[in-house]
Amino acid sequence: MPTHPEPHQMLREIHEQPQAIRETLEKEGPNIAEVASILRERRPAMVILAARGTSDNAGTYLRYIVGAVNGMVVAPAAPSLLTVYRSRMQIEDTVVIGISQSGKATDVIEVLEASRDLGAMTIALTNTADSPIVQTAEFALLTHAREEKAVAATKTYTTALAVLYQLAACWAQRPDLQESIYEVPAAIEAVFADLEPHIASRSERYTFMDTCTVLARGVNYATAKEIGLKLQECCLINPEPWSAADYMHGPIAALQPGSPVMLLAPQGPSLGSMLEVARAVKERQGEMIVFSDDDEALSDARVPMKLPYLGQSYWSPIVIAVAGQLFAYYLAVHKDLNPDKPRGLNKVTLTY
Repeated sequence: MPTHPEPHQMLREIHEQPQAIRETLEKEGPNIAEVASILRERRPAMVILAARGTSDNAGTYLRYIVGAVNGMVVAPAAPSLLTVYRSRMQIEDTVVIGISQSGKATDVIEVLEASRDLGAMTIALTNTADSPIVQTAEFALLTHAREEKAVAATKTYTTALAVLYQLAACWAQRPDLQESIYEVPAAIEAVFADLEPHIASRSERYTFMDTCTVLARGVNYATAKEIGLKLQECCLINPEPWSAADYMHGPIAALQPGSPVMLLAPQGPSLGSMLEVARAVKERQGEMIVFSDDDEALSDARVPMKLPYLGQSYWSPIVIAVAGQLFAYYLAVHKDLNPDKPRGLNKVTLTY
């Protein structure tokens, strides 16, 4: 396990996530419930998402959690239709959710502003209370992750997922789901206690890896994309995150023997299909790194990463994200890179 006189900021922020999620649920809970109540009153026909980078990966989670729990269609916004082509979209009966950790994402703010002018309900999700996105949207939801100094987002991703989960649960009036999310901080702490030392040591095997595949299905597809992004930012490699179903429709043909394949395969509705994909990868002699709480899924792995029990939860992507962040962090250290300062990146990126 790598040692340093002082831990990197990224590692400190990874370890802050249990408390950040607790604070977010406690402080933002009443506001989440109020916004959910308004959603039930207004009964939007669909949800439109505007986000970039890690926030867009959180939006992928929104697509699955709202679809699964609320039966709603979530579509990604095409910002240029509103900001460049000035199209007058017929979105009066929709809710537009803009996600930006900094609250400064210019094109996301423009989408919210234009959507509000066109009669849509608008919601901002951010970690920054006094930011432009809060002033633009009709309603604001906050993560309470406190300042995030490392360039690679960690706690702002997981707290955003916690807010989106609880919004879906409150919107659907599902007290069982609303209570279940409070299990997440303890599950993350179990990852630190039981899995982190294993990740720190086994990740060294991939020091010279320059590409890999990250696979998941359903709610965990968001975290597959987010882990891929962390590997790009911190480790300067080129991962390919895929929905496992899409992967089987062509990309698997390019898999070479010995190529690393990371599978996110917790117990739950998608486990059966993930096991099928694992068998296909094994037949092609891919080297599997498996994050799972299921013994059968772990049995085929070259590098098994045993997670705490996650069961059938919709919140498993939050816990798995933390394990993936740790993998990216320790791999960056093995590669002698500084994970706090990815090459050529800034904490806030503005696009128009």
